[in-house]
Amino acid sequence: MNKKYFVTAAFGLLFVFTVSAQKREEDYRAIFSNDYDQAILFLQKEKWMTESIQKHGLNSKEVFAIVFPELIRYNSIQDKVETFALETLYVQFGKDYANFSIGQFQIKPSFAENVEKDFINLFGLKESHLLSSDTLQTEDKRSRRVQRLKDKSWALDYLCMYFKVVTTRYPELKNEAERIKFFACAYNCGFQKSKKEIETYLPKRFFHKGITATVKYCYADIAWYYFQQP
Repeated sequence: MNKKYFVTAAFGLLFVFTVSAQKREEDYRAIFSNDYDQAILFLQKEKWMTESIQKHGLNSKEVFAIVFPELIRYNSIQDKVETFALETLYVQFGKDYANFSIGQFQIKPSFAENVEKDFINLFGLKESHLLSSDTLQTEDKRSRRVQRLKDKSWALDYLCMYFKVVTTRYPELKNEAERIKFFACAYNCGFQKSKKEIETYLPKRFFHKGITATVKYCYADIAWYYFQQP
């Protein structure tokens, strides 16, 4: 066999196997094992969340899918340490000095600030539990925002407000898989980015557990995987 032909054929087979592996859906329940099961258990225990989401007129499975990867990764001890260490910096100086993840949904103050402004602009104050003064950049308002994010009920409200904002902003996303993946990706990478920029993040594998993770996964794919489960 011609050496040049052999090398070309070898690369061709490698490409086929690589594409095939990428297309094959990963079993995230097996991959994340106990952490995945703990995330499911959390949602089962917090049954009130499903009822609350439904009161917002939303599908609870869709909303939970957006943050399910965060539930897998959530570490209550780490969360408390980071919140304690960074809360004062944020309250005193704002998101440019400290922008940290809080609670099971891992919501950052900057995310909450953007959701507050966008939701009020789109739906007004009557649709939320917010006051117009809640969006002001003062130490008192930032402190109150952190306290809201520590509260599960408020954190869920932020999540529902986010879902309504992106649903209104992207009405063209009718396909279920497309919508879930895009909303999850925007939640993870920043929904203030342009649609084109968010789409570039869709296939990227940034999600991991732990500090020294060697294998990373696609956030949007994990969200879609959870949504498809019975």
